[in-house]
Amino acid sequence: MEYSTTVKLFVDGAPSEWISCAIVYLYDRDRISRDDFLGMEITNEYGEATFRFSREDFVDLDDRIAGPLPELYIKVFGRDDRFMLSTRRHARRNQVPSLIRIGIPRELAREHGLIGAVAAGEGLVGG
Repeated sequence: MEYSTTVKLFVDGAPSEWISCAIVYLYDRDRISRDDFLGMEITNEYGEATFRFSREDFVDLDDRIAGPLPELYIKVFGRDDRFMLSTRRHARRNQVPSLIRIGIPRELAREHGLIGAVAAGEGLVGG
């Protein structure tokens, strides 16, 4: 079976201010074995990155014990390729939501080159 989920990044407190050009990694959180890498995408002009993966990409001992669906979380990196944030501690058990919305604090997005002077010159909303 194939699954699909879209991650949407926006400026925290301004849900219509999307964050493009962020590097997003999708994982399945595991407790016993190593977390499963499910893909890497770059957010588009609407702040979205869509991932497609199959059961074979994440099923291991953890999933046989905890349930049939993954515990999805993301890691976000900025335009500068530096780590910004992870949602690992907020991963929900046995869910594959069609949309995962993540608010990024404005200063963090600016610090990593995703909004502000550089990004605004490329058509993004800056602050």
